This record gives sequence, structure tokens and C-alpha cells, in this order.
Amino acid sequence: MVMGSELSLPLPSALEGNPYFTAGFGLGIMGTGLAALRGASKAAMTMAQRHLLVTLEVTSKDKAYPWVLQWLTQQARRSQSTVGQHISVDTITQRLVNGKTLTRFEYTPCPGRHVLWYEGRMLMVDRVREQQTVDLHTGQPWECVKLTAVGRSRDIFTAFLNEAQEFAEAKQELTTVVYTNWGTEWRPFGSPRRRRPLHSVVLDTGVAEHVVNDVREFVDSARWYIDRGIPYRRGYLMHGPPGCGKSSFVAALAGELGYDICILNLSDAGLTDDRLAHALSTTPPTSLVLLEDVDAAFVHRDPKD
Repeated sequence: MVMGSELSLPLPSALEGNPYFTAGFGLGIMGTGLAALRGASKAAMTMAQRHLLVTLEVTSKDKAYPWVLQWLTQQARRSQSTVGQHISVDTITQRLVNGKTLTRFEYTPCPGRHVLWYEGRMLMVDRVREQQTVDLHTGQPWECVKLTAVGRSRDIFTAFLNEAQEFAEAKQELTTVVYTNWGTEWRPFGSPRRRRPLHSVVLDTGVAEHVVNDVREFVDSARWYIDRGIPYRRGYLMHGPPGCGKSSFVAALAGELGYDICILNLSDAGLTDDRLAHALSTTPPTSLVLLEDVDAAFVHRDPKD
């Protein structure tokens, strides 16, 4: 056995002194080393993202998506971030009662990557917009917002979403949103309306107060229905000739309770039993369902009546 000797691979005598081969061999070793280093750094980055970072994805189909965009814009005004420097504009036109048109502009973070500081922690905000994928109902491109923070706790996202929801609800606390049913979903119909006061609808003495008190008692008795296995719902039948104030009272009742309104027309030619059941089971929270033309549910209804 020979100790201290180096192991070397024999090369053909024609290549031993060839400078081109030597240079190429060295470049090959260097390229292999760089490729290995690149793979190792990529694996290390993937490992760091899995164990050192936490990411939240909010898609445009989620109800919290507009809340997140509004909150990000508002937060950018109060802190040093790149969110307020790269923005998109949403132009909202509202027709006033006197016939004039009021136009306002709301700014949201534009697609791309942004940096935001929240509760002393840095958030990486990435708004992604897919031009090849669109919503078949609205025609809008599919979007999502990804929020990334250092650490493994989700508490920062929980606080973030709660604050975004409170901010969005505070902006609409004095308005009533009217929804209409489109296919399999409820969509806002126009801009949120100013809440109508209950005293603006003229009814017989004590009628409005009786209904309001009955609704409040029903809302506070949810546990009673659940304990007894009774469906938790309540309906009111309003009758009278057109223009007597049925829909107006519903709007005033919703304003008094702080609820929204979901309008569903039973005389819609495309309304089926399945679609009606699905619509009633997917209504937005804290909303009143207004069934227009309820007499259309009767088989012997005369269309001329």
C-alpha cells in the first residue's frame, strides 16, 4: 500500500498538454458547481418560505376581497409603504335625487408587488391579475391578493381581516345595499342607498312599530328555534294595490334594523324550484329577502289580473 499518493485518472497523451481541453474541463467543473449552488440556493429558499414565512391568499371570488383592497389603500395613507405610490382608480358615478350626477374616485393598489408595515411587522403584498382568466358572470379578470409575513403564526392575518371588515362596514353603516339574483349568485344592484327613516312611510297607527318589535324579538330568539329543531325563519305578507308603500316599508324596515335587501321576483320566467331554494340558502348575511309578485307562486294566477 502506498500512503500519501494522489489518485488521478489517466488521460490520453494527446490531451495532457492541450490547453483547450484544460480550459474546457475547468469551465465544465465551474458550470457544474454553479448549477449545484443554484439548486442548493433554490432549495434553501423553498425551505425558508415553508418554515419561516406565512402567506395568505384572498381571491376576487371571496367576499373579503373588496374589504382587503379598501383597507390596504386606507392603511397606505397612514404609513410609509409602496402601496400608496402605485394605485389603480375606480370611478363611481352616483345619481342624486335632484337629478345631478356625483362622481367620486376610489383608489386601490395596482397589480404588482408592494411593501406594507402593519403592527410593527413587514407585509409583502402581491396583487395578481390574470388576463387569460375572466369571470363569466361579470367579465372581470380573475384576481387575487397574496400577503406574506415573516413567522409561522396566522394571528396577524386574523387581525388584518377583522380590521378590514370593520373598516368596510363602517363606510356602509348609514347605507342599505340592494342585491338582485343573477343566476346562482347575489349581486349588488347599483350603489348603496342612504337608509330610509321609518317615519317616512305612512301606515296605520302602531303597524310599523309592531313589525319592528316583532322582528327584533325574532332576531333575539335564535337559540329557541335551534333547541327545538324549528327552521329559523320568519315571513311577513304585505298586500295592497301598487304604490301603497309595500316596498318602501321594506326599505325603511331594513334601514331601521341595519340590514340589506335581497330582491327576488317570483314572476321571473327562468325561476325554478331549485334556483329558488339555492337563492334563499345563499343570501348575504344580515339581509331581508323581498319576494316580489308573490302571487305568481299560485298555479291559477291570471297574468292579466
